[in-house]
Parts: sequence; structure tokens; C-alpha cells
Amino acid sequence: MPSLSLREAAAAVALLTSLGLAGCASQTPEPSGATTAIYNKTTGRLEQIASDRNGDGRVETRGYMDGAQLQRIEIDRNGDGQPDRWEFYRPAGAGHTPGPDSQSALIERAEEAGGTSKTVTRREFYVNGVLSKVEDDTDGDGRVDKWERYEGGLLKQVDLDLQGKGFPDRRLTYGAAGDMAKVEVDAAGSGTFVALAAATAAPTPGGGR
Repeated sequence: MPSLSLREAAAAVALLTSLGLAGCASQTPEPSGATTAIYNKTTGRLEQIASDRNGDGRVETRGYMDGAQLQRIEIDRNGDGQPDRWEFYRPAGAGHTPGPDSQSALIERAEEAGGTSKTVTRREFYVNGVLSKVEDDTDGDGRVDKWERYEGGLLKQVDLDLQGKGFPDRRLTYGAAGDMAKVEVDAAGSGTFVALAAATAAPTPGGGR
């Protein structure tokens, strides 16, 4: 397959910068000359797009490509020279072409290392490019202790393991406006949550951590 034209390569760069950092707040525009396209020496096919977003001479965002098709992005969020967020993409489907206004790839899942090591502590799951659920190990003990559920990209429910027993014992439910609508507890881990006011009427086993 022939290599990309300059116009196609520019479109691929625009795709990477528009889709990269999907789960992060920063969307800082690229400094001039900070993005480099890397081609296969044998086939001439685009393989990577490396981006130095802050111009410090080190790559913070690296997109892995199959020609114009974005496959995954690795991101160094803390500037230590090693990626700590990984995003995985799939083709968006027929009829889409690379460009800032037309996505040819949709994010399927993402992983983050939240501590000083590269151990994954957060996993995000997407449906048709929209965030659906998150599993988070907030204290780095190797067990998920926070579960988030989204509908249409909006946060609807958060389950928390406040006792450190490996199961959620607190549930927060959110309304359409993002306000907290309900707080429930399940101290015994039975899977049945009851309103906080009713649960606190009687002693419950365990304690917070």
C-alpha cells in the first residue's frame, strides 16, 4: 500500500491531536513543529505520530498508526519520560475519513497508572466512543475500590468500598443535572443497598478507612 500523501499525513496528525488525551482535561494546542510522523522504512506506511506538547524535547504523546488508522495512544502525563496512560481505539466504521471534524477511530478503553509505578490503577470502558464505566483502585492496594457508571457520558452512579473488604458498601446516585440524588449503604456486602438514613438507624459492622 502506498505511503500517505502530505495532506493525508496532516489529517492523521489532526486526528491524533483531537482524539488524544480523551480522558484528560488538557487540550492544549500543539506548538509549531512539535509533532513528528514516523513511517515504515520498507513500506512507507505511517506507523507513529510522536508529539512533544510542551516543547521540552521529550515526547509526551505517541500515537500508533496503521496508515491513517489510529490504533492506540500512549501518554506521559507527569513528564517522567514513561507513558502512564494508554488509550485503545477501533475504526469508527465506513464513511469516515481522518480529519479534525470527522473521526476515523473511536476510543474503546483506556488504562492509567496512578502511582509512582506503572501499575494500572484505573480502567475506563467506552461504548461507541462514549464513556460507559470506570474501575478505579484509588489507594493502590491492587483491588478496585471505586466503580463509576455513566449514561450518555454523564455520571449516574458511584459505588465505593469504604471498608476495604473488596466489595462496594456505599452507593452514590446522581441526577440528570449532575447533582447527588441518593446515598445508600450495604455494609454486609449482600448486594442490597438501603438508604443511608435507614441504615444509620441501627449499628452496622465494619468501619471506614
